[in-house]
Amino acid sequence: MTDAPTKRFPFAKIVVGMALCLLLGIGLCGLDIFLGSHGYGKTGGEFSAGPIDNLSLAVMVLSAIGLVLSLAAWILAAIFGALTSQGPESVVPPAPTVDQETKRDKEE
Repeated sequence: MTDAPTKRFPFAKIVVGMALCLLLGIGLCGLDIFLGSHGYGKTGGEFSAGPIDNLSLAVMVLSAIGLVLSLAAWILAAIFGALTSQGPESVVPPAPTVDQETKRDKEE
């Protein structure tokens, strides 16, 4: 009786994935600083970079860019979806309640 829900783009899953990648990059950065402070990697005066500095920087930058772009796309999709709604015909009617079903059964 009810129509199948429309297939939508999984923005929420992508945003969660990008946020987890950003946290992973921050964790790699912390690990990189820890390893650099204990003599692993390159030393350069006051600041010492660890062995995974390029990897952690790349993960942070790419996931931050992806997070911003996917959030912007999600917001734009919500705005355009609300503006282009086709009216009440496109809305699935609510399921009948128990009282409505009982009344319908008595009428039959």
